[in-house]
Amino acid sequence: MDSLMEKTVMDDGEQYAEELDAGSEHKVDRKRKDMVDQHHAWKKKAFKGQPGSRIKRYDDQEDEHQIRGRFLSNHTHFSPTDPDAKISVKPGKARQLNYHCQLSVDDGDHVITGAMAQTADLRDSQALPALVDHTLENLQAHGMEVEQVLADTGYSSGTALKHCEARGLEAYIPNFGKYKAEREGFIYNAEEDRYECQRGNRAHLPFKREVTNAKGNVARAFRSSSKDCKHCPLRSECVGKTGFKVITESIDKPYYDAMHQRLQSKYAKRLMKRRSSTVEPVLGTLVNFTSMRRVNTRGLAGANKHVLMAALTYNLKKFMKKPWNNRKVVCLSMQIPQINLGRGLSAFFGLIKRRSEHHFRPNWAF
Repeated sequence: MDSLMEKTVMDDGEQYAEELDAGSEHKVDRKRKDMVDQHHAWKKKAFKGQPGSRIKRYDDQEDEHQIRGRFLSNHTHFSPTDPDAKISVKPGKARQLNYHCQLSVDDGDHVITGAMAQTADLRDSQALPALVDHTLENLQAHGMEVEQVLADTGYSSGTALKHCEARGLEAYIPNFGKYKAEREGFIYNAEEDRYECQRGNRAHLPFKREVTNAKGNVARAFRSSSKDCKHCPLRSECVGKTGFKVITESIDKPYYDAMHQRLQSKYAKRLMKRRSSTVEPVLGTLVNFTSMRRVNTRGLAGANKHVLMAALTYNLKKFMKKPWNNRKVVCLSMQIPQINLGRGLSAFFGLIKRRSEHHFRPNWAF
């Protein structure tokens, strides 16, 4: 974190349009910079006096150059030593330069069937399509098919649900917290494509247009007429000062509604409990026993190798502990000369490897 540098601010986007190259991630446009500074100014005022808000000064810098740990963003700062490492933001935890590990686990034997690393500025829902494709490729190479996918709320998004449907998978992913299955006092008329008020003046809210928020999410806006809500007895608590009622819904709401209905069954509730008891112990084992708490390499490629080696070690331990009834154990006896110990050990392990591959092979993929 001490090596973070602030990105160059571009006052004129058109001036740098032709200069977008591999180093473009070290620049930020003025609009984005102002949005981040405004958000950090609000946090500085809201978190004033709370523990952990102390400013850290650096001896090699002047006093006016101060970095406050909680006010760093991937939009405005980057690491020159490891550009692929991104600042991860999680409530209750300090901001750090991290990589994210994504895993898929078989719920039968708790075997890791897919593992990959991603940059920490991406959400889990953005990594789900690549993780699903990676897992399907691993399993299909050994003649195994996947029918269902279980994941937690962090993987919920319209893109993720569409990808699972396109791959023919039955997904069980709880919807994110802002999802609303029903609007109190309103019902949706699919034929007319509008919301209808069931109280007060019973106003109609037809579809008006699609809107895009600051994060780039597209939503459908339904709005009533100010004439219908002007004399409504519930106007103050329903509409407020705007004069009309507005309801916005995600363009992927049909996928969220279908998922909400699917999760109401007892079978789905059992599956979600199984997911918690399957994936969480595997993550705990990798973090505590396979050095997944810290990556000692730079770059996404090195972090991905670190994750793959940890997953491979975990699977090998699972394979060795599994009671294979039809497994053939190979016992060898060799006389190793003391004067040439290195060559003898090399030949010994090479022979064991060849015999092992010939007699038994695991039926799980990685």
